[in-house]
Amino acid sequence: MRLGLVTLCPLRGQRDRNVEKILAFGREAANQACQLILFPEYSVHGAWVTYDPEAELADLRQQAEPIPGPSTELLTRAAGDLGLAFGVGLAERGLSPKPFNTYAIITGDGVVHVQRKLQPTESEMAFYRGGGDALSTFEWEGLSFGVTICADNESPAIHDGLHAMGAEVIIEPHYDCTKRFQNPGESWEEILEFNRTGTLRRRAEELSRRLGVIALYIDAKDPRDGFAERPEWPHYVNGKSAAFGWDGKLLAENAGNEESLLVVGQGAAPVRRVSRG
Repeated sequence: MRLGLVTLCPLRGQRDRNVEKILAFGREAANQACQLILFPEYSVHGAWVTYDPEAELADLRQQAEPIPGPSTELLTRAAGDLGLAFGVGLAERGLSPKPFNTYAIITGDGVVHVQRKLQPTESEMAFYRGGGDALSTFEWEGLSFGVTICADNESPAIHDGLHAMGAEVIIEPHYDCTKRFQNPGESWEEILEFNRTGTLRRRAEELSRRLGVIALYIDAKDPRDGFAERPEWPHYVNGKSAAFGWDGKLLAENAGNEESLLVVGQGAAPVRRVSRG
């Protein structure tokens, strides 16, 4: 199996722009013979978080979609045309005023798997509701997959639950934030090394070694071009994606702080990067 891990910079409220990028990466992944292409958390609608002063719950409620809905139907058609499946994060409208932070797997036949983030972080709680304790797996190309969304990866019980269900591959979509108060450094090189030896190792490398699963860590890219932009933001989004094998061995990684397509699997080069503006 060949997988595509896409580091994307999804922007809040810019669904059409985000989906256009998803489709462009989908076409590139199809050209690389990928069968499943995975995007980060929030990839369709962008992130609504409290440290963004322009984020409003009313806007999120208006833009959230049911599943199936317009975005998943569009991606269903694209999946059929391209001959692959998409994994995307989106704001899922439900009965509550707050939507779910949801990750969906979409094939040419429609949505085949939905995982809702179990516990929104402090910066998300004003906008998203939690997904309870619901976990499930899905089968794809002879393997069993589970999904754990960003901070949910801090709970070993979630990984253990999916493993007990037979999951052999854990998909980990992130909007991974290195906090300023952690003193990660003064450059992107230092921040990425802080991520590599901290969150990435803990949530993916050590997980794959502990449970004997493949861990696919897919991050978003920070929307800022430099540290001088939005200095009030309390963190940096790392833009790091990587895949770890059953024994914790690194299979492939991108450079970090970039939009890129990383191809993993049989016959793939160790890294395939495609920068996007």
